[in-house]
Amino acid sequence: LALALERGASSLWLDLVLSADDKLVLLSDVRIERLTNVKTIFPDRSRPDGSYYSFDFTLDELQQLSLTPHAVLEYLPLGLSRSHLPVTALDDFLHFVDLVSDDLDTPPALICILKQGWRHLQEGKDLGAAVLDALNNYQSRAGTAALMVGSYDPEELQQLALSRGAGPVDSIGFMQLIGADDGKEVQRFEFGTYQPYSYDLLFTKFGLKAVSDYADTIGLDPEAVFDGSGELLQTRFLDDAHMLGLRVVCSRIDSLPEQLLNLESRPEALLEHLLFTIGFDGIVTTEDRRARGWLVDLAEEGGNEQNRIIERLIDQIGERDAMPSDPVQSDTTR
Repeated sequence: LALALERGASSLWLDLVLSADDKLVLLSDVRIERLTNVKTIFPDRSRPDGSYYSFDFTLDELQQLSLTPHAVLEYLPLGLSRSHLPVTALDDFLHFVDLVSDDLDTPPALICILKQGWRHLQEGKDLGAAVLDALNNYQSRAGTAALMVGSYDPEELQQLALSRGAGPVDSIGFMQLIGADDGKEVQRFEFGTYQPYSYDLLFTKFGLKAVSDYADTIGLDPEAVFDGSGELLQTRFLDDAHMLGLRVVCSRIDSLPEQLLNLESRPEALLEHLLFTIGFDGIVTTEDRRARGWLVDLAEEGGNEQNRIIERLIDQIGERDAMPSDPVQSDTTR
C-alpha cells in the first residue's frame, strides 16, 4: 500500500480469498504454494492433488508465511529488499488505509476482487458475502475509502448486487470482470464435472444489458478482447457498453500481447491507443506513475478536444463516489 500510494495511485486492486477461519486475506489464488513458502513451513499440509489451499490454513498460520518473489516481484519490486513479506489480512489493510488517509488529499479507492468464489463454495464458504460484510462494516465505522467489488463470476456478482440493503453498502460499486474461457477464474458443475465458464453471452447486447442491471463497470482482461496479434476481437463492445451507461476498463495491461506492448516502441503510445483510439475508460497497470505523468503532460500541451478529454480524466482522479473514476488504477497490491 505504501509503495502504491508513493507512486501516486488513487485506486488499488485487491485480490481476496478466505482462510480456514473465514478471514479475508490478500492473495491472488486459493492455491498458495506458488505465492508463499508454505511448502517449507507446512510441508505436510498439501491436499491429494499436491496443492496447498488458503482455506486449509487459519489466518495465524497464513501470517507465518512469506510471499515468494513470484507473488511480489511483478507488483512490488522494491519489496524484495525485505526478508519477510507476510500475507496481509483485509482488516489490517483497511486499518492502514485509514491511518494514512489523513495525509492524502483523497483516500484511495479500493477495488476488492473475489478470487475463485466457486472453489470457496465447494468448501462451504461464501467469499462474496464475506467481502460485502467486511466492506459494510468498514463503511459503518466511518471508513474513508471509496469501495468497489469485482468478480469474474457473473452469477456471484449479480447475487451480491441484488442482495444489497439500505445503508452504507448502497455506496459500494460493482465491477464485472471478464477473462479467458480457460476455467482459471470461474467453473460450473455440468454433466458430472466442473467445466470452464464461457463469457460468450456477456459479449452480446442481451448479456451487456443484463450486466448493466447490477454492475457499474466492466473490467476486461487482455486475453478476452485482443487476439495474439494485438487486434481487437469485439469491435462494437465498448460502444454498446457505453450506450448502457457502463464504464469499461482494460485490466492487467502489462500482460497485453507483445505487438501492443511494443506499439511504436514508445510506452506512452500504448496508453494513447487504449484510452483514445480504442476508447477504454480506464486501465489497470503497475506503471501507474508513468501513466499519470503522461496524462498530465498531455493536458498541458494545448486546448484541443483530445486535451479536454484528458483534463476530464485527470479531474476524475479526485472524485470519490461509489464508482472509482480514476482512469489509471494501480495493480501493485495484488
